[in-house]
Amino acid sequence: MNYGRALVACGAILVATAAIGVTASPVHARSSRAVVVIAHPDDIVTRRISYADLNLASSPGERTLNRRIGYAVTNLCDEAIGRSVIEFNYKNCTSGAWRDARPQVVLAVQRAQEIAATGTSLIAATAITIGFSD
Repeated sequence: MNYGRALVACGAILVATAAIGVTASPVHARSSRAVVVIAHPDDIVTRRISYADLNLASSPGERTLNRRIGYAVTNLCDEAIGRSVIEFNYKNCTSGAWRDARPQVVLAVQRAQEIAATGTSLIAATAITIGFSD
């Protein structure tokens, strides 16, 4: 698995996007958010779940995102652990992936609700990223 290069490239794009967003944000911004980029080792399995086509300000959109994450978690853990391995390890993988996803979902929904209410949000648009490393 050679995900390292792709993750480093994604990290570089994220940093560049954040830098543009910070310089383009208004002076009277309500809060500032630090951007942290973490380089992952080559042995990590990741999945990226897009929600660009969903209206997360609505319950159906949020349910669809959670279904997508569920499929991605299953796919991720099938690749990282395999179903034939001890079930305890598989459950650790799925619970860890969901633990990674939940705060990202909260931010994505908050962003959608802010945009629906005010037309703008200071929360950056992104995709949900989950991962597992043994």
